[in-house]
Amino acid sequence: MWNGLYPPQRIFSGREFRGVALDPPDFEPGSWCGAGKLWVDEGSSRYWLTSRPRVGAERRGYAAEIHLSEDGEDFELSNRVTKEEVTRLAGVEVQSIENQQLLQDPLTGDYHLYLSLDVYRANVAGDSERVYESRWETFLLTADDPAGEWSPEGFVIRADSSYDSGEARDSTIDIVDGRYFALYKARRAGSDRVRMALATSADGKRWRKLGVPGIDGREQPGFFLLNGSILAGSGGPIFAGIQTTDVVKGAALSRRFAAYAIDYRSMNLERIFVHRWKPGSRYEHPDYPIHTYCSIARDQISDRWLTVVEAVDPERSREPGLNLEVDRVLLYTSG
Repeated sequence: MWNGLYPPQRIFSGREFRGVALDPPDFEPGSWCGAGKLWVDEGSSRYWLTSRPRVGAERRGYAAEIHLSEDGEDFELSNRVTKEEVTRLAGVEVQSIENQQLLQDPLTGDYHLYLSLDVYRANVAGDSERVYESRWETFLLTADDPAGEWSPEGFVIRADSSYDSGEARDSTIDIVDGRYFALYKARRAGSDRVRMALATSADGKRWRKLGVPGIDGREQPGFFLLNGSILAGSGGPIFAGIQTTDVVKGAALSRRFAAYAIDYRSMNLERIFVHRWKPGSRYEHPDYPIHTYCSIARDQISDRWLTVVEAVDPERSREPGLNLEVDRVLLYTSG
């Protein structure tokens, strides 16, 4: 019998491919969906899955889409917020929408939708040679229903520290013991060094940046991304999801699943395990099956774990890389 959190090793090793959750807008190279969050609403027995559609370098993340399912497997579009709407709500021109995080505030019952926004003065991130010129920050929308109207709360994780002056985005955000935790992508302006930074919040609106944690007491490597979910362990919060250390022709591509205990007081990520992700379907590239993004949720309704990943298609893609691949969202179950 296992004690504490259901072991992330078991979530990983016991996974079974269930099917394609979302398809991209089309199947031409550079067309993607994903970078989203899976949220299980136990009170209403509904499943929400967010995604950003993309069609090539000129039509990068052009919306945040919210999909609804009654069984956790078959999703239909329920709502969308376009890039033009977000530009109006944010009061600044948005070049692209990327990662989204959807969750429900325990105090107000409102839903929080966090969007990673490229607010640079020009569209340069479609060019793999200039990708690190972009500027990303995290914007918050709130609503009383994911299918309803969203209201702006403003930028909540800004690119205003020395270590994240170029990027403060692509967060994994969850609530553990009533406290919001965010592990987010941090990059200094003008640098190609990417690391994970940590922030906490009491209400999901006002965030306290804690800085860049170490890994097992050592400095993070030059390129290190984590994206997944933060789960409640008996000893504190635990990250489980995808670990990315490779950049292939401008795209951050992944082939490892990982879990880390988050010691936010000592600013350290303690490794639990890291293991190569073996593709479980024909929709995943054999060398680089996943494009960074993952979300894991405990499904109390059906007594199982759900994992969604943004997968690189081996047949539709020209090859792995920015504007070269086709990405879709795949669903795995375990437990």
